[in-house]
Amino acid sequence: MRKKILPIVTLFLIGMWGCSPNSTQPSERPNIAAENQMPEMPMQQPNRQGPDNTEILTTLKLRQLPALAETDAIQPTGNVKEYRLEAKPARWELVSGVQTDAYTYNGTVPGPTIRAKEGDTIRVILKNSLPEETSIHWHGLHVPNNMDGVPSFTQHAIKPGETFTYEFLANHAGTYMYHSHFNSVPQIDKGLYGLLVIEPQNNEALKHDREYTMLFGGWNIPTKTGGHQGQTGNDPMAGMSKGKPNGLKQKGNIRSMMDHAAQNKDRQKDPHAGMDMPPSDSSEDDAGSSAMGMDYNYWTINGKSFPDTDPIEVKQGELVHIRLANISNGIHPMHLHGHDFRIIAKDGHPLATPSIVNTVTVNPGETYDIDFIADNPGEWVFHCHELHHTTNADVEPGGLMALVKYIK
Repeated sequence: MRKKILPIVTLFLIGMWGCSPNSTQPSERPNIAAENQMPEMPMQQPNRQGPDNTEILTTLKLRQLPALAETDAIQPTGNVKEYRLEAKPARWELVSGVQTDAYTYNGTVPGPTIRAKEGDTIRVILKNSLPEETSIHWHGLHVPNNMDGVPSFTQHAIKPGETFTYEFLANHAGTYMYHSHFNSVPQIDKGLYGLLVIEPQNNEALKHDREYTMLFGGWNIPTKTGGHQGQTGNDPMAGMSKGKPNGLKQKGNIRSMMDHAAQNKDRQKDPHAGMDMPPSDSSEDDAGSSAMGMDYNYWTINGKSFPDTDPIEVKQGELVHIRLANISNGIHPMHLHGHDFRIIAKDGHPLATPSIVNTVTVNPGETYDIDFIADNPGEWVFHCHELHHTTNADVEPGGLMALVKYIK
C-alpha cells in the first residue's frame, strides 16, 4: 500500500511547488543580487515589432533602405563657395592637460569643413603664415592639374607670407579630404588637414536625420610638450585616459625623403625652380613624425582624443549618417557597439548594394560613408578595434573612441 501512495504524494507536492507564487519559471528569475553587488540597470527594449508582433531585425530594416544615388552628370549651378584659410602655427589641446605645437588651418585641427553642392565652384584662398612652404591637395577630387597642390609637379610651393587661390568645380558628391602635400608627413601629423564634403544635386530617395563626421589623426607627442595623469574626483573618466606622453623616438628626418629631388633643383624648370627644401634641423618640442618612425602615442577624432571627443547624439528611430576619413598613417577597424550599420559609399562612390556590418576597416587615405538606425537605446561606444589606438600614451581608454548617446 505504501508503494502505491508514495508516487501520488510525490506528484502532488511537485504540482504544489509549480503553482507556488515563489516558484521559478523560465520567464521569472528571483533577485539574488547581494547588497554589495552592482544593481541591474533597467532594460530598455527597442520597438522592433511588426504588426503580427514578430521581431523585426535591424538587418532587415537596413536592407530595406535605399542606396545612395551615383552621380552620372551634373549641371553647373553658377554658385561660388569661397573659403579663406590661413595655415599658421598654434597650440592645440588633444585631450585635457595634453597640449602641443601644431600647424593649423585657421587655428583649429582639423581645419574648417569645406562644403559645397555638386555643380558649385569651390574657391579656397590660402595664406601661408607658417615658417616654411606649404600647399593644399584635394584628396580624391578630380580637379584641373594646376589645382592639384603638389609642389615640384603641379605648382610652386607657397612660400611663407604668400597667398595662393585654388578654384575648381565640385564635380562629384562624396566625402573627401584636403591636406598639405609639401613636407607632407610632419605637416599632416602636426594638423594640416580638413574634411571636404560635396552634397549631391539630387538624392531624394535617401534622407538622413543626422550627420556626423569623424576624421582620424595620429600624433607623436614628446614628453616635454605636456601631459599628466588625470585628476580624481567626480569625473568618472578622470585618471583613465590622460596618460603621460612617451618620448619621441628619433629614426631619421623627413628631409632625407626629399634629398633626391633637391640634388638638381638649380637646373629644374617651372614649377620646380627655386623651391626651398624643408629645414634640416627638427625640434623635439614639435608634435608629429619629424622622426620617420611613425611612433604615434595619441590618436584623435576631429583633433581630440577620448574622453574629449564629441558624442554622437541620436534619438530613437533616427537614421544617422557618419562620414569616416583617415588622414593618419594607421589602419583603423572602426567598430560600433549595439548596432549594425551600412557601408553606403567608399572614397566618394556610392555602393549599389550597401554592405551591412558592425566593423569597417578604414585604411590610410580612405573615406567611408556609413549609416545606422538608432533603435537600441542606451550609451554605446564606437571605437577603433586596433586597441592600441584607444589609448592616450598607452593609458586606456582614450584615442579613437566616441560615445553614441540616445537623447530625449
